Amino acid sequence: MSESTNRQPDDIKKNRHSSKIKQAGIIVASAILVMGIIILGVISYVRKKKLCFKGIMRNDYDNEGRKEDMELPIFDLMAIANATCNFSSNNKLGEGGFGSVYKVNKNMLN
Repeated sequence: MSESTNRQPDDIKKNRHSSKIKQAGIIVASAILVMGIIILGVISYVRKKKLCFKGIMRNDYDNEGRKEDMELPIFDLMAIANATCNFSSNNKLGEGGFGSVYKVNKNMLN
């Protein structure tokens, strides 16, 4: 029995040392995993920003080459007031994010 009691403290010391090594390994592995995820996130964010910037620039150049007339007609306030009967509530269709929407009599705009 004396031999088994002498071995017991040695086994406990080995188990403690082994558990500390396992704990350190888990902490290091977790830190590496978190850093890897952060690095991948930063890389994907930078690539997305570069692609968006290139896409915006590419679209601007594509629009210059088109021969379509993209200009909208410009009306003065008096023409719009006349076409909507001075913004009459009878001509009001509803309200949107930019304000009220009115029905226009097209004949009065010309």
